[in-house]
Amino acid sequence: MVPLRARPVSPSKSRRSRCACWPRQRPPFRRCPRERRSVEPNWGLSHVRTRKKRAVDGRSARRTVVGVVASAAAVLVLAGCVFVPPANSDPRPSESIEPSPPPPTRLALISDFGTCDAGEQWTADQVASWGVDAIVTAGDNTQNEVDCTPYAESVWGYFEQGEDGRGAPPLWPTLGNHDYSDVGAGLDAYRAAFPYLSTAADEQQRWYTQDVGDVTLIVLDSETTPEELEIQRGWLKETLTDQRAERPDAWNVVLFHRPAYTSGVHEDNREMRPTAGWDYAGWGADIVIAGHQHIYEDVVVDGLHYLTAGIGGTANTRVCPVELREGSRLCLEGTGASVIEATADEFVLQYYRPDAEGTATLGDTIRLSR
Repeated sequence: MVPLRARPVSPSKSRRSRCACWPRQRPPFRRCPRERRSVEPNWGLSHVRTRKKRAVDGRSARRTVVGVVASAAAVLVLAGCVFVPPANSDPRPSESIEPSPPPPTRLALISDFGTCDAGEQWTADQVASWGVDAIVTAGDNTQNEVDCTPYAESVWGYFEQGEDGRGAPPLWPTLGNHDYSDVGAGLDAYRAAFPYLSTAADEQQRWYTQDVGDVTLIVLDSETTPEELEIQRGWLKETLTDQRAERPDAWNVVLFHRPAYTSGVHEDNREMRPTAGWDYAGWGADIVIAGHQHIYEDVVVDGLHYLTAGIGGTANTRVCPVELREGSRLCLEGTGASVIEATADEFVLQYYRPDAEGTATLGDTIRLSR
């Protein structure tokens, strides 16, 4: 590069002459006094935009920049000019912006809802208003009601099926006794209504896992033989162990229809209790959810919540018994549904039921945290 030469300044020039130490097109330096001796600076690298060159390492880059600045400063001092630093030369590092946390996973939980009545309509309206990522059921997706065709009306008549048939939002069901026994129901009809369920664990789609955001759903079939329960027990242990390793921040929700602990009119499902070898907490479950009793009840055993999810319709509602079993926190009657919000640190389940005017009122909250 040919060094730029400073223009000589004639003594006859007025005091309004341009400074001889910098080109005319760059005026951010004060003008020189009249009759200032011209200087022929050695511009060298000071005229090169070194920011566009990639230094070999950070140290050499810093040396180059320091040398350039020193050279430029010396030239300007000799020429009688004062260097004005750029306005954006603040040496302080810019503050990094923390990324906003992801939104919580929102799920709707319903059970024993396939009644095709005002109660199911209320439940469907609540679910629609919550803006959830998925709907989860605890069984009895049909209730043997007249003029309520299993699945076509009992489910998809109230919840949007979506273009892909999975539901909008997606619906993840659990098998209940009515899903097997009702006229027009049965396993074949169930599978035809929910063909998208995974076959990885069971070819007949009776038990499966599904990840939804910060939640892993682990769905079992309590309406089966002791031999198949044993198969599911081994599968559940392996699945929960794998989930803890692969998704340690996810909440593991185990679902089946007949509750292991309950104060309801139907007997407890003793075949699926920890005393029968189902070590839910030890394997990594965070909560166990069931249905069947048509009441909402939360029973806590050894620190683990065993929730009976209520009834999502009006038909066949039942009353809570006067005396609740040991470990029962509370029991609520009538139609209701739950909304779940989960993050990596917290799992919150809130149960709502209608008041006399049909307005949703909060009945209970279960809060788990890490």
